[in-house]
Amino acid sequence: MPITKIHQWLEREKKLGSQFPDRMVLATAGKNAIPHCRIVAIREITTKGILFFTQRGTRKTVEMSENPHASMTCWLPLQQREIMIDGVIEPLEPQENDYYWSLRPKDRQLKFSAYAPTSGQSIASLAELEVRFAELSSQYQNRDVPMSDYYCGYRLIPHTIIFYTLDDDYFSEIIKFTYDKRVWQQQLLSP
Repeated sequence: MPITKIHQWLEREKKLGSQFPDRMVLATAGKNAIPHCRIVAIREITTKGILFFTQRGTRKTVEMSENPHASMTCWLPLQQREIMIDGVIEPLEPQENDYYWSLRPKDRQLKFSAYAPTSGQSIASLAELEVRFAELSSQYQNRDVPMSDYYCGYRLIPHTIIFYTLDDDYFSEIIKFTYDKRVWQQQLLSP
């Protein structure tokens, strides 16, 4: 039920003209309990969870391994709506990573392979990445790009989803779904 609503809201935002309605803010906190946020591109939303990909060795992957509890927020400005999702992060199995890697366009595979080893690290200039990209493009010109060792996917398995509709003229609407005993429970909350 709430997964269908997420799809409806994202599709409506896209129809209203948003180019990237599938971007969400991911909040994690490692063992130090200091929260950290960044935007991730959502690859897929199903009843299994919300799928996204990143690079191994980044702050977020370390934090997710130390503390699997996370939150996502999606702001849909054209509708004045927000989706807030709390849940548990689960890493994908190696065969799932392989499958999703194979679906990426070759140029995206090459770009990822060029920047992933240094993601989050200091570099002298973007020219370093351009050189690495050119080398990889030449190396894999006539063959498949193997999956990068840094490529990894995660799934946020939600236990709470909140749909917030801002209304300046009336009362804002807040609908909360909580997953309890294998069933989604729905509540209307006061703004």
